[in-house]
Amino acid sequence: MCIARGSVLGPKTLQPPYHATHQAHRELSHLSGRRLRWKLGVMQLLSGLRHRYCLWRLRCLLGGAFDVGGFQEGTRQAAATMIEAVHQADWPCIRSCCTERGSADIYGLSQDQRPYGRLVRFQRQHLRHALPVRVVRRWIDGRSYVLVDMLFVGLRNLLDLGTAQEKEEMVQRIQTVLADSQIQEQFDPKHCRLVIAELVLTFCKELGESEVDLQNSADEREDGWLVDSYELHRFKLISFSPKTLSFRVIEFPKPV
Repeated sequence: MCIARGSVLGPKTLQPPYHATHQAHRELSHLSGRRLRWKLGVMQLLSGLRHRYCLWRLRCLLGGAFDVGGFQEGTRQAAATMIEAVHQADWPCIRSCCTERGSADIYGLSQDQRPYGRLVRFQRQHLRHALPVRVVRRWIDGRSYVLVDMLFVGLRNLLDLGTAQEKEEMVQRIQTVLADSQIQEQFDPKHCRLVIAELVLTFCKELGESEVDLQNSADEREDGWLVDSYELHRFKLISFSPKTLSFRVIEFPKPV
């Protein structure tokens, strides 16, 4: 009896009490939360430093008259114009707003038959962020250019379109996207209203023809920005059910 009892009780005596185990789990959860907040804080700090560096780099290249607010607002409006031009396959608009080397590639996106791009219907007010992520200076065919990669984050309710016909067409497009994605779960297209997308547009501007007149050209020219590339990086649909008050995020692979 004693041996049997010892064989049973022995391992049990090695187990920590319930309150000690619960306390250890709480401490581990608290530590994980602190690490997550620390990582998030570091990422936000690095992102902010990168944006400030890009703006500082632009001031150095374009001169003291460079207007940060005007540049960000102008690129936001240009991005909205390009989104609509790609949606409408508007070649005259694309040709007038883009560089010669970029216009053909961007027009090719408008001919893409995949339905993802048809859901990108952002206007200026839907582009929540307009942030520079890279600034470089390049010499192309003997001329100096500055190229800026701008990150735009768009958020829109897809069913806030003006007419009932546009809303019905959008529901059909959402249904097509869900069918092509081969998602096993069933989603009501009318519940998939919110779309979140990240776009990166590269803006290009000529600085000068030589090193001698580089600074003078940067000070004198206020316009001249053209779109050099257009990429859709991330695309997500958010399905919200008003009956169950539940939502699901549907993330798609990079469409273009």
